[in-house]
Amino acid sequence: MVTKNEAITAAAEFLKRNVNPDKANSVVVLPETAIIFDYGWTVRFDFKEHLETGDPSYAPFTSVVVVPHDGSATDFAPTSLPAAEYMALQASGNWPPKKGQ
Repeated sequence: MVTKNEAITAAAEFLKRNVNPDKANSVVVLPETAIIFDYGWTVRFDFKEHLETGDPSYAPFTSVVVVPHDGSATDFAPTSLPAAEYMALQASGNWPPKKGQ
């Protein structure tokens, strides 16, 4: 089981490696947004420019990172459904959806 602090650290390390290199120094991990689910943690992040200006053109396309409890790779949550729904599908074993569903 991953602790909150471990999830925040994993999310920050993932973002350093996977965000556009031009934006890497702009990433702000938001520890207060970390939420625990049966499958793992979600941790939100934003870009400094968006936080400072509120201009949506500076916001990340997706702002949720998922850190699974089982040690699976940290990744972005899909944008096609709410994070809580995705986490419930993962926990139930119903993700990814079967073809035709």
